[in-house]
Amino acid sequence: MGKRDIVIRVGFIGAVSKEWMGGVNYYKNLLFAVSNVKKNEIKPIVFIGKNTNVEIKNVFKEYAQIVEHSMFDRKSFEWFRWKLTYKILGSMYFLDKLLKTYDIQVLSHSGIFDLTSCKTINWIPDFQHLHLPDMFLEEEIVGRNKNFLKLIKRSDKIVLSSFDALSDFNVFAPDYAEKVDVLQFVSQPDNKYFRLDEDDKKVLIEKYNLSKNFFYIPNQFWKHKNHIVVFEAIKILKEKKIEINVVCTGYMKDYRNIEYISRIKEFIQVNKLQENIKLLGLVDYEDVFALIKFSIAVINPSLFEGWSSTVEECKSVGKNMILSDLNVHKEQYPTATFFDRNDIDNLVKILEQYSVNYELIDLDLKFRTESFASQYANIVRKALDD
Repeated sequence: MGKRDIVIRVGFIGAVSKEWMGGVNYYKNLLFAVSNVKKNEIKPIVFIGKNTNVEIKNVFKEYAQIVEHSMFDRKSFEWFRWKLTYKILGSMYFLDKLLKTYDIQVLSHSGIFDLTSCKTINWIPDFQHLHLPDMFLEEEIVGRNKNFLKLIKRSDKIVLSSFDALSDFNVFAPDYAEKVDVLQFVSQPDNKYFRLDEDDKKVLIEKYNLSKNFFYIPNQFWKHKNHIVVFEAIKILKEKKIEINVVCTGYMKDYRNIEYISRIKEFIQVNKLQENIKLLGLVDYEDVFALIKFSIAVINPSLFEGWSSTVEECKSVGKNMILSDLNVHKEQYPTATFFDRNDIDNLVKILEQYSVNYELIDLDLKFRTESFASQYANIVRKALDD
């Protein structure tokens, strides 16, 4: 039997949280593609802490073998032992031992290197700090530069989510171009999305006390997500006697900008926009898809993105989107409507004139999923061959 005929055992460390649903969804979509398209080539094994959130555990269990171990529970004895051994001795002995137990050949997307037991593929979601340094503390920028460079140097392969990020990589670490591959992930819609009907819309509107017609922003409330440009546009339209409604969901904290949420709420209150702007915070994942389905369009006004899970989810169901004019947005969803992210009047005009095209756009989800899985399998094989 040749090397290509053997199923490759690929490990992941599922250290993600509900506060970063983009990370959870990234893993879910990658594991879905691999388990459905490349199950005869790749066997995914996800290592998680015993105290990991049950919902996140269930996401992984659906598509991969799960290994629960206290080493991945922060501040447990096993976790401290692992971290201290690496910090003091530079050794990944305890992790290497566990990975050997499960015959892991490649550890993927886990932010870990310096292993002796297997190859490593690591993912850099974006280089945001190069574009928006004002959003970071100086020590954070220094830390990101140092950690990214260490990750690039000591990993066998680096994965990026877009060619836009590849341009940044080539500026940031041009000497390591041979290590990098672009892997544009593909989101899988829940089949329930296509079964949602007008009765479901009524339930949704009553549950959250929404207007019948609304735009939807499903981004986390980080400052760079730029919700405020939409809110300012709604204020201008209201002054023109045009009522536009927007619903926002997502984790309502930004650890870098503690006062940001307070300023947003103050803006809404001062300008009497409480009926126009609904801030729902974290909601059930099923409700996110219902909000996408029944909105006029989904808006992503971000000042910076990697390969956005929000955009990808909408693209996979053919949902209308209004996007800031980032290069990565244009790369990801070229048929969307774009506005100048620094021009409120441009967005005002689009919202005022926006008409909905309810026809789904055929984006050939099956083909894109197969391409996603095949490209990942190629990256895994290249890591083993290095």
